[in-house]
Amino acid sequence: MTEVKSTKEKRVIPFDQPIKIAILFFHFIGFSVWYGGAVTGVEAPAIFPALTVFSGVFLVARELYKDGFVWLRVSEGVLTMVKVVLLTVTMRFTGNEVVFLSVVMLCGLLSSHLPEEVRERVLF
Repeated sequence: MTEVKSTKEKRVIPFDQPIKIAILFFHFIGFSVWYGGAVTGVEAPAIFPALTVFSGVFLVARELYKDGFVWLRVSEGVLTMVKVVLLTVTMRFTGNEVVFLSVVMLCGLLSSHLPEEVRERVLF
């Protein structure tokens, strides 16, 4: 396996860290309410799944801007694409959303808490 681009080759976004934290905040709020509603059997208002999806799109766009399309081949990008597929499946099988959302949450935890050298390994 090879390393992804070095930090010298990545594009820089002004105020990247505060922007990332703000987007992650909205992503966390949206997913938490969506997941909590699924677990308790109460349908979450549509704004929360939408907030999760839109903030997720912004997070992916941020990574693609910084790293280019190679990000889709690194561990973090692959786990993110798995999450997107699972979320699409979740929309089709509404009776099992807790299972699918739990796996999505596990993938998200892995992609954000793995050591950087593992997260940035090119898999494909």
